[in-house]
Amino acid sequence: MNNKIFTIAFFIQFILCSLLLNSPSYAQNPKQSVINISKITTWVREDGFHDWVVGNEEFNGAYPNSLPVGVIFSEGIVWGGLIYDGQSPIVRVNGNTYMSGCAPITRLYKVRTDYYKADLKKDAAVFFNKDINSVTNEDIEQIKSQYEKDWNEWPAEKGAPYFDEDGDGKYNPDVDVPGVPGALQTIWIDYNDSLSSSIYGSPPIGLEIQETYWAYTNANPLGNVIYKKVDIIYKGTASSASDSRIDSMYICQWSDPDVGNSTDDFSGCDTLLNLGYSYNFRDPDLVYKKLGMAPPAVGYGFLQGVSKYTGNNTDSAIINFKWRKGRKYVNIKSMSRFIYDGPGSVWASPTFNYNGTLEFYNMMRGYMPIPYYPSSFQFPSIVADYTPDGVFLLDGDPVTGTGKIDGIFDGAGDKEMWLMSGPFNLSLGDTAEVAIALVGGMGKNHLSSITELRNNTRTAALFYNYFVEDMTNGTIHVPPPERTKSKPLPEHYVLYQNYPNPFNSSTTITYELPEKAFVTLIVYDVLGREVSRLVEKSQEPSRYSIRFDAGNLSSGIYFYKITFNNTSSKLVFDKLYKTMKMILLK
Repeated sequence: MNNKIFTIAFFIQFILCSLLLNSPSYAQNPKQSVINISKITTWVREDGFHDWVVGNEEFNGAYPNSLPVGVIFSEGIVWGGLIYDGQSPIVRVNGNTYMSGCAPITRLYKVRTDYYKADLKKDAAVFFNKDINSVTNEDIEQIKSQYEKDWNEWPAEKGAPYFDEDGDGKYNPDVDVPGVPGALQTIWIDYNDSLSSSIYGSPPIGLEIQETYWAYTNANPLGNVIYKKVDIIYKGTASSASDSRIDSMYICQWSDPDVGNSTDDFSGCDTLLNLGYSYNFRDPDLVYKKLGMAPPAVGYGFLQGVSKYTGNNTDSAIINFKWRKGRKYVNIKSMSRFIYDGPGSVWASPTFNYNGTLEFYNMMRGYMPIPYYPSSFQFPSIVADYTPDGVFLLDGDPVTGTGKIDGIFDGAGDKEMWLMSGPFNLSLGDTAEVAIALVGGMGKNHLSSITELRNNTRTAALFYNYFVEDMTNGTIHVPPPERTKSKPLPEHYVLYQNYPNPFNSSTTITYELPEKAFVTLIVYDVLGREVSRLVEKSQEPSRYSIRFDAGNLSSGIYFYKITFNNTSSKLVFDKLYKTMKMILLK
């Protein structure tokens, strides 16, 4: 248990969270839930708070999945800026750290696209914090029932992502697929800063925050990643002036990493990968040693920074999973600041009062927390680099032992990390959007785990870019749900995106025939060479799923092409995708 927090509010919140988690009816419209589909897991509450519920309340999630050990104690999104709305104080900070300064607008929603046919025993074990052999049929039914409820009530009208299968611009649970297209599991929450005072003593700004979490099932390396998109909408308060604005605002991905044992961690950042991370300062770690494992590394990669509208068609930026012209990123780097604190340093975690607001805002700007804003003292040059692209502490390389690395200025211990995107400005009605990846890396020792973490972060960023490209070009086509026994004949020839994608070793390709046809389905490499001929025969009208085993192939991009030979057809092929791309990651 982290020993930094000694406030009454902390203990009250801790007790309330424990009561909620152990309530028998917790699975029905739960206040918090977990992304648990891959190797790394994370719990999140409907107000954006990340509770510590794993391993006797020592971790927010497990890494590896299903073990009573993890790498993050708590984390959350924090924001701060200069608020000009006719009210005071001007400097305000709020969000989620060891407590929440926020309130939910809607309930939490979570979907799993294959819930209707998947074995949900593991889902139930993780959710109810049970040994998998103790899971009952009632536990599984509660999980399945909530998945179905969230599928049917998915808040697409509020902005929750979904695949619009029928293309009518409206969410239809019988046809459309909720969640991030292609992801197996998605959580969506919607909250605001309407509480009378933030955790750092600031009054509300008038923000609505929507967070989307999603993950895939790939074993390596994407199985070590949980994605998160954050949208902060400036709506103002009831007393905000019509010309209200926020200047010099920052979005902060805050975390308290505990890589197993909390007292032996180091911090660092990789400015090329926009990555801030935590790792063990030596081998072994006391907690992971008991499991016969080397200590992993964990970090957050900023995949997408905040953009602004320019109206210039030569500019472009990602908004809601698509490239948009007329927008430009505010900062050169999506991670413009990396700060840490910990034992032995001359700066400490912000206090839970208004002085904490001034401290936190200074750290967001890349300065020491004390003296309070507007004063600004730089961090010691032995740990900090002040560059045109931002301010970065500990941006050396621990693997090679070069540059500014942890352990030179202060020692190992229970440290916190701040990754910032900013500064930027918002007017009423504006939205600031960022995308972040929680990434783990498991090597043979504490330093090789950093190498694995970097490799997994590169893959996370690469796939995010592929995903956005496909969304922009409209080439993602998600198979509709098979939630009923009756399957009407297809109305069109359709080739769907393989699933999962990217994939490790094997994936499934689905297509539909509205009439009898001779079907040829071939996989090619990037040079156009045939890799595998999966189908070459006449087939009756129906829906078909073919498994493609790529165990002998190397990682890379492949294409699959389908040909429907039926010259007598008079159908309009308005949904036909003849060739599609897939990514093999090993």
